Amino acid sequence: MSGKEKEYHYKPRILFISHSGELYGAERSLLTLVRGLQRLDRHEILVIVPDEGPLSLALDEEDIPFRIIPFMRWIGFRYHAVARYYRRIRNRFLIGRLVREAERWMPDVIYTNTIATPVGAMLTEKLSRRPVHIWHARELPGDRSTGFGLFDYGTEASLRLMARTSDCFICNSRFLHDQLAPRLQRAAGSSSELRTEIVYNGLDRVNGDAKPSDLLRKPGDGAGTPIRMIMAGGVSRVKHYGEAVAGVKILDAAGIPVQLDIYGSGDDDEMRKLAKEIEDAGLEKRVQLMGYRGDLGPEYARADMLLITSRMETFGRVAVEAMLAGCPVVSSDAGALPEIVLDGETGLVYRSGEPEHLARQIRKLIDDTSLRNAILNRAREYAETHFSAERLVTEIDQILRDLIAGNKVLESDDAS
Repeated sequence: MSGKEKEYHYKPRILFISHSGELYGAERSLLTLVRGLQRLDRHEILVIVPDEGPLSLALDEEDIPFRIIPFMRWIGFRYHAVARYYRRIRNRFLIGRLVREAERWMPDVIYTNTIATPVGAMLTEKLSRRPVHIWHARELPGDRSTGFGLFDYGTEASLRLMARTSDCFICNSRFLHDQLAPRLQRAAGSSSELRTEIVYNGLDRVNGDAKPSDLLRKPGDGAGTPIRMIMAGGVSRVKHYGEAVAGVKILDAAGIPVQLDIYGSGDDDEMRKLAKEIEDAGLEKRVQLMGYRGDLGPEYARADMLLITSRMETFGRVAVEAMLAGCPVVSSDAGALPEIVLDGETGLVYRSGEPEHLARQIRKLIDDTSLRNAILNRAREYAETHFSAERLVTEIDQILRDLIAGNKVLESDDAS
């Protein structure tokens, strides 16, 4: 068999590591990616997940091979020594099982879907034939204020491990890249040049048809129905849902009939805090906690706008989902959100920490019909162009092919 024929028939093996078995933003992005790569049929794919759950069920439905091995993360909000020690010992205990699974399959690439777990890096260093290792960063840990948690190994030691075991670092926004890449390069040292890429998340079209733009009701039109606003995502201190509550209070005092439904869950303390903020504002009838909802497509279609008040977003998946569904977005100016919500073009942006400005932007979207229609049309076009599943798969596939072609281990195997 000639070298060209051998290259044509050989399918590189990609071992994906998911940090959880849930189906939140990072896991949905992983599912979109492996589904698209499977359709391309240029790679063999295996996904390792730490527990049975919505992700494994989805992989099973898509006929994507997976294994369940109960490894743990290396970041979290339980910082005391016992919790850190338990996570580290658990991963060291399970690494042998992971190595045996990987040695049977012999991956050409290990693809760690987030930087929330170190087991992909640990595997890379222990396998008899070193594969390419890709880290796909979707979070910014190392500081309590970011809301992503702290590293069990300490920030600097963890960054050194990531730099040492990285053949390519992919960041899901320019904001995250600019925050993380310089720190990784310092950890790698001046003698090593890290490859970093920016690849925005890609989304499949939200279920359900996008609604016509003129379905947004205006106060005083005789319908007597409040403007319906929604929020979505995990309830945590960095999301600042209380800012939206304050904005609703301002609108309510001005006689603007609005309803805010919040879809999401969080730890008990954060949920109680948010419920108390709603109660203290006297808005129990205006603001409702709806709990977690897996498929928000129908809610985007029914809503008049989506609000995002987070001050730490490394991407902004719900903004893209809403844009694809024809739901206008009012967003804070924090993190990567301005890369998605372009003020006056694909949505409206308000100044973080200023609920009065948030209320004014909401009123602008309600009152200015021509602006709203222009935003809806531009937002959908922008989302389909920049954040499609097809674009994600194409860009990651090219990165995979470049790295595999340049992997000396694989080249030597092909030559033999």
